[in-house]
Amino acid sequence: MEVSYLNRLTLRQIDVFLAVCLHRSYSKAAEQLSLTQPAVSSQIRSLEEVVGQALFDYIGKQLFLTAAGDVMLRAARELKQRLVHLEIELTDLHGRLQGSLNIAIESSAEHLLPPYINAFCEQHPDVEVILHVVNHQRLLERLRDNLDDLAIMTQVPDGRALTYTPFAEHKLSLVANPKHPLSQQHSITLIELLEYPILLREAGSGTRQIFERFCQQQSCVIQHIRQMGSNSAIQHALNSGANCAVLPTAMVNTAVASGTLISLPVQGFPIRRSWCTVHPRGKHLNPLTKAFHDLLHRAD
Repeated sequence: MEVSYLNRLTLRQIDVFLAVCLHRSYSKAAEQLSLTQPAVSSQIRSLEEVVGQALFDYIGKQLFLTAAGDVMLRAARELKQRLVHLEIELTDLHGRLQGSLNIAIESSAEHLLPPYINAFCEQHPDVEVILHVVNHQRLLERLRDNLDDLAIMTQVPDGRALTYTPFAEHKLSLVANPKHPLSQQHSITLIELLEYPILLREAGSGTRQIFERFCQQQSCVIQHIRQMGSNSAIQHALNSGANCAVLPTAMVNTAVASGTLISLPVQGFPIRRSWCTVHPRGKHLNPLTKAFHDLLHRAD
């Protein structure tokens, strides 16, 4: 294949290709793009003719990327990000930031980020902020695929070629329904606590990983877990029954102050970590992302 053949690529083909990759479905891609399914199929066929190779395989009823499709996906994402950067850089020349800012955060940061985002949007009213809320494991996958302008997380792993900078404290509290059997204790050991069921997030959650590591450091084993899929579900579950849970302190402060929940005096709590801005090492931060990054760290 000669490189000049790629001159026949169109941005519309790239958009359709990315939509099909996202949904692994022609019909869902068509729905997202407000196109008919035959129109999506036609665009993909035209793109495959340009590159001279199949981009997708059907195995059973599932759609999979071929090796050429994987290469095209990386290139398509880089192209779209570069176009976004170009738009931002051009508008920045006029002294005004505008465009879209994609931020991915761990779900425990839901109560942390909105004030920063509101302040940023007040300074830059032409900016659209798109917030993706996921668990810790999914956020690492998004960083691997370079899907976002910036990520906010705790526990940045070594060996991932990531650049990170702490900007805010992250505290986890051990909270319970006032009816919990340990509610009248003035000091509770971790061993005593773990004799009772504890509400925790799924295995890929950052909050759960922090608590599990804390227990390992104390040579303790979590015996009774009741798993739930979100911090909000856990907090609602605490409103009834003698339950306890590990939750972000910022999330439960109001409930503790009102007496709806109590903070159990477990030795070693609150657990303190840091929120960090994170992006792939070597990634160029466009002016819009850099402005938001700087705002977070100025507020520190």
